[in-house]
Amino acid sequence: MNTSFKKNFFLAALLPALFLPVPASDAGCSSAWEMHHAAAAAYPSPSIGSDTAAPDSRVEKAVLWAIGIANNPSHGYSQGAENATSGSPYTGSREGPDYDCSSLVYHAFNQAGFPIIAAWQKNPAFYGEYNGQQETGDADTIWQDLQVVGGFSKYSWDSVKNSLMRGDILCDPQHHVAIYIGNGKTVEARGVNNPRGGDWRTGDQGGEIDFYEAQGRSWKEVYRCTQN
Repeated sequence: MNTSFKKNFFLAALLPALFLPVPASDAGCSSAWEMHHAAAAAYPSPSIGSDTAAPDSRVEKAVLWAIGIANNPSHGYSQGAENATSGSPYTGSREGPDYDCSSLVYHAFNQAGFPIIAAWQKNPAFYGEYNGQQETGDADTIWQDLQVVGGFSKYSWDSVKNSLMRGDILCDPQHHVAIYIGNGKTVEARGVNNPRGGDWRTGDQGGEIDFYEAQGRSWKEVYRCTQN
């Protein structure tokens, strides 16, 4: 076993402890956020043997930030109070502490050193669609903004679905976007009507931002950092 492999194996074993949720002190889950943590334990940080390391340290930083958001129940799903309707009574902001699918990806990569928010705010859609009022873009603008940032390549889902890399951005431009984190899992803001429950209140009352299976979905495109 060479030194590099030993080092990587040690890190793969060590890192999960840094991101696993803190267990509830009671034997059962007494609140919605404890239920979220219990569910998240079944979908822990794929630092536990991720398929392959992220190709760039900044990408890894983006992945770890998003995992941290998913493991913290103070962060839930919202498209912003300004977009609330009677059927979707969103509260708070989509730019933190709550996020929607695209704002989670924008903030993850932006804080990791990719100036994607600045790119969005130079995108004609920033003023054309939102009058300069939405800090981050949508699923159908991420690729445009990544092209401005540079260093990313676009692939069809079918061409890379069996060779995904940690940090890949999985996108169905008209509907949804997520970050691939390894071992067949994504981290994503999936909304309040997800398989694990949720609520319109600020914070996560279920699986609003959580880990999900990557395969068997409606992904169309994959955006990958190819600049080392």
